[in-house]
Amino acid sequence: MQAEIISNGDELTSGKILDTNSQWLSVQLADIGIAALYHTTVGDDLAAMIDVLRIAVERADLILWTGGLGPTADDLTRQAIAECIGVPLEKNEHSMQLIQEIFQRRGREMPKANEVQAFQPRGSKPIRNPHGTAPGIDLTVTRSKSVKGRLDFFRIMAYPGVPAEMKEMWQDSGQQTIQKMLDQLTGQKRVLRFRAIHSFGLGESQIEAMLPDIINRTHEPKVGITANQATITLRIVAESATEEECFKKIEPTANLIYNTLGQLIFGEGDDRLQEVVCRKLNASRKTLAVIEAGTRGLLAEAIASSKEPPNCFAGGIVLPSKQPIDPDEMIRRGRRLFNVDYLLLVGAYPIGRPDRNRTEETFVAVIDARKTDLQESIIALQYYPYVGHPDIIDDLYIKRAIDLLRKIICYTSDT
Repeated sequence: MQAEIISNGDELTSGKILDTNSQWLSVQLADIGIAALYHTTVGDDLAAMIDVLRIAVERADLILWTGGLGPTADDLTRQAIAECIGVPLEKNEHSMQLIQEIFQRRGREMPKANEVQAFQPRGSKPIRNPHGTAPGIDLTVTRSKSVKGRLDFFRIMAYPGVPAEMKEMWQDSGQQTIQKMLDQLTGQKRVLRFRAIHSFGLGESQIEAMLPDIINRTHEPKVGITANQATITLRIVAESATEEECFKKIEPTANLIYNTLGQLIFGEGDDRLQEVVCRKLNASRKTLAVIEAGTRGLLAEAIASSKEPPNCFAGGIVLPSKQPIDPDEMIRRGRRLFNVDYLLLVGAYPIGRPDRNRTEETFVAVIDARKTDLQESIIALQYYPYVGHPDIIDDLYIKRAIDLLRKIICYTSDT
């Protein structure tokens, strides 16, 4: 089964708002084994909307649509689907009742315009919207003629464009509905599970070269590799009849990845480097402060934003970004202000943009603040050439600093 995701709205085609719905839905589809081969964005123009839908039903079996289900004149998704399929719009009385109840709970009279949200293309089912006035549309249509490589039907599922509503509706019923459809098509219960293993320290091509036999399309279970802001993720996906069998299939490949990459791996799932570090520090009752120049407070923000309780974090000092600064000076400042176990440092950036032709460097360091001797307190001090795309240079140094601390607190015996 192949899918297409259509996002609708003038605010998207004008570039005023970024389309995050398509990215999110693609990940959800991948988790149940469906490839989203096409992303289409269309403005609030009825003819254009009908055009993209006609193209989509020729090349996809499942079309997920977001946007255009509101009560205003430019919310045309209901009409576009109905006209493309060749059916009228009909009022769904149950949907109308639910919309009225939402306004009653809010203590407001329902505007006449909201009645349109209860209309659905004939033959469709409404998708429950727990906290919004726009029910979704679920319509399955038998193809009038066969299309090579496609199923003998296609399914359109339309959701509001508001991300919070769309995500809640998908998690409330959408994923289960599609999973049930897949089980019926295959004649058996079908379960997909995955493990996402995160690493930092080498590039995507270097990681792939270390694991040449598993990152190819013929390997089972399948392994994908992605890079995001210098974090490399290996995603293992397995399909079976039960969750237990899926994870049993995944385990040997995961073990191979761990044995090959070793300390480059920092976590799985939703883990970020700061979560791993805060978890370890909290468990060992150790504390941390940061002193940063160059990263403009972003290192402190990264630690403070950890999903783990940041009990370990005492605060930070932000120094001027682009002037020479000595690590010893930073250590002295940190000790004067913070009574902590560790200080995490990022040095100042050279003046100007990153340039591969220059040899300037920026340092990151981990300091044992319990030791009184300045030089003996330096656990690790590493210099890196100041090179990289300006859009990711901050993130790169932040992760270098946090990862250096991670390796020290996770792989040394005195922590």
